[in-house]
Amino acid sequence: MGHRMRGRKVVHPMGWDAFGLPAENAAIERGIAPEKWTRGNIKVMKDQLKSILADFDWEREVATCDADYYKWTQHLFLQLMKHEMVYRAEAEVNWDPIDQTVLANEQVDAQGRSWRSGAVVEKRHLKQWFARITAYAEDLLQDLDTLQWPAH
Repeated sequence: MGHRMRGRKVVHPMGWDAFGLPAENAAIERGIAPEKWTRGNIKVMKDQLKSILADFDWEREVATCDADYYKWTQHLFLQLMKHEMVYRAEAEVNWDPIDQTVLANEQVDAQGRSWRSGAVVEKRHLKQWFARITAYAEDLLQDLDTLQWPAH
């Protein structure tokens, strides 16, 4: 028996990862503004979920393309910059020449092709942002002992 059936309050928020190159490329291919394309897709999916009575708390809905959402990711990044916790450096990347974007290793198949465009992936050196995680790794490790983990 589920928590809600036991009378407990359960929150089911919904979030849309709606920012980035795939959405932009799809909109461009269709001659539609990326925001219009993205908002339209969110509406279609939301209507589909409502039609099957999916139980989400629509009052807690977020979309990564909303300024009210990404202003906080920008704020966080600016704080990291202010405290010198991020830096720029050149590093090798997987470059998709058709989509004109960087791919994670998982997005390159065994034949060295992009999972999206099918293009042969090129290795390039590009400037990018990095987090100085090793600068505070020891502090994090030491503080693991002070965490009070819940029993279950």
